Amino acid sequence: MDSVLDDIRVLDVSGVIGHYSGYLLADLGADVIKVEPPEGDPSRYWPPLLPGAPEGEAGLTFLLLNANKRGIVLDLERDHGREAFRRLVADADVLVESWSVAESERLGFTPEALRALNPGLIHASVTPWGRSGPNAGAPAADMVAVAQAGLMHLNGLADGPPRNLPDHQGYHCASIDAAAGIMAALLHRDATGDGQLVEVSMQEAMLIAQETAMQQADILGTDRTRLGGLRPAGFKMPGLGIYDTADGVIFAMCSGNAGAGFPGLVELMAELDGAGPIHEEPLRSFALTSMNAGQLAIRIQDSADAAGILDTLARIEEIVAAFFRGHPTQELYERGQQGRVLLGPVNTPADVSADVQLEAREWFREVPDPGRGRTLRYPGAPWKFERNATGVRRPAPRLGEHTREVLEAAGIAS
Repeated sequence: MDSVLDDIRVLDVSGVIGHYSGYLLADLGADVIKVEPPEGDPSRYWPPLLPGAPEGEAGLTFLLLNANKRGIVLDLERDHGREAFRRLVADADVLVESWSVAESERLGFTPEALRALNPGLIHASVTPWGRSGPNAGAPAADMVAVAQAGLMHLNGLADGPPRNLPDHQGYHCASIDAAAGIMAALLHRDATGDGQLVEVSMQEAMLIAQETAMQQADILGTDRTRLGGLRPAGFKMPGLGIYDTADGVIFAMCSGNAGAGFPGLVELMAELDGAGPIHEEPLRSFALTSMNAGQLAIRIQDSADAAGILDTLARIEEIVAAFFRGHPTQELYERGQQGRVLLGPVNTPADVSADVQLEAREWFREVPDPGRGRTLRYPGAPWKFERNATGVRRPAPRLGEHTREVLEAAGIAS
């Protein structure tokens, strides 16, 4: 079965900020050549490490994000390496890099120089801040862009400090936008023959995750805050947030009008536990008719009995929390699905690895890795095509594994 991009060659000389873009293109069938310095990409050495693998071949981040790619070593600090790279650029469709403006000038690989080598080249620059503006030359790790994009301000518990997002979300978001931009530029080249620079700023890529926070600031003049299950009025809404279960953790979203709402949760509690305190008056009437967070906020603000309403909410919250603690996560989830009660398991990585839905869709791929002496289980593709092959076909390259193969095919002495 053919792949979508099996006629496209990509040079990936990016740091980890751009690795996932090359991964996505390789997943679609592009011939992605990972270009590394003699010491290898730094992520080869990042923990967690594959047990028993040689140093430089064990970093799981590198193994994941560079699957399906071929790998070569070129020393771009030396004339011979730069000349070989120029010849590879001249025959490539796409270049993905993460150089600062100063680095690209020092190496001699500015957008203008690359365009002169290959007018049809799609040149993707993936950097923390973009190639212009006061921050353009500043280095930044994933966490810095998450902070400056405003997401750290929104992440965390209401009474706690700002929290970073896990697992390099900034790098991945920048790479996803780069891959999308590259695909659009390839379509434009198919129509016009023209290559172009596709510039991605990690900070800008992360701003979409704020959703409407910027519009709220512009229109209402107020900033969102970390809520962690609390409403802006400052009370805990029963049935909304994270709860312990008998064997794990579950997320509940049973306030408001989504799904069966809080009445659906009350019905589920009766089905599993029989009638309890929440089914007795006055709690029952309150639970079935008044559990709308927005309306409660207004009532608490305007009512002379605000303290009584808050006491009732606190009592209902105790009952709800005790109910969740009495049942396994999967039982709650499955029974909730049947009754349109919005409950979702908070899965651990081990839970995801054993997920029956992913297993049924054959999402995970077992890929032999002879160079590392084992078979690795890779996560699957983010898409399925009816008529085109996708997914991991070969493991991440060992350092310099394909240098001779690639250079000889290009007529370059290795």
